[in-house]
Amino acid sequence: MYKKSLFTILIATSATFALQAQADISATGTLVSDYVYNGVSNTDGDPTLQGSVDWFNDAGFYAGIWGSGLDAATYSSAEVEIDYYAGYAGSINDDFGFDLGYAFYTYPGADDAGAESDYGEVYGSVTYKENTTAKILFSDDYFGEVGNSVVVIVNHTINLPEDFSLTLEASHTKLFDDKAAAYFGPDANDDSYSHWGASVAKSVAGFDLALAVTDTNIDKDYWGDSADARVFLSVSRSFE
Repeated sequence: MYKKSLFTILIATSATFALQAQADISATGTLVSDYVYNGVSNTDGDPTLQGSVDWFNDAGFYAGIWGSGLDAATYSSAEVEIDYYAGYAGSINDDFGFDLGYAFYTYPGADDAGAESDYGEVYGSVTYKENTTAKILFSDDYFGEVGNSVVVIVNHTINLPEDFSLTLEASHTKLFDDKAAAYFGPDANDDSYSHWGASVAKSVAGFDLALAVTDTNIDKDYWGDSADARVFLSVSRSFE
């Protein structure tokens, strides 16, 4: 199911959804040392709070709302991101599952300065044996009105001793518009970038703990510290 977490590979988030499959409504609160999405910091390396409320039914339909603090300087004065999403998840057979949905990202208070910050994205994923997932996301008007975008994400989770888990992830983001060079930087790959990372997670006394490391090939001189390699933490708690 959709959830734009601090780092999409954090197994704590996906494990939470798995445990809530029978619940009608659930809520999750998270404290992160840095809000990182696809390898890029959205809080300039600072901690923030995140939260979500989700509705599910036994037929596989779901909907929810997710929010996080932001770095106002990075997001045109917006200090909060609020996302809305809905979709359908189910099983293909004993080995494969799928998830299809739509998410709309909003940045209340953003000074758009001629470019709309809010945007929508359709997504779909296939999961193999509950630990390997391939996901694709498409937007016809990506953040900042820079045109069509496609994001491909692949992750794999390995169960470790003492109930720890290790998740490895790689993603590639590509834009299909002449504005892309201005978005990623003139000396970058012009219209795309890749990110990779790993996280270790464990549940302790009802809290999901995760430690992650990530990096990108974005032009660091153009994007500054937000695209640097980084290590960050999350602590989350879910309620039904």
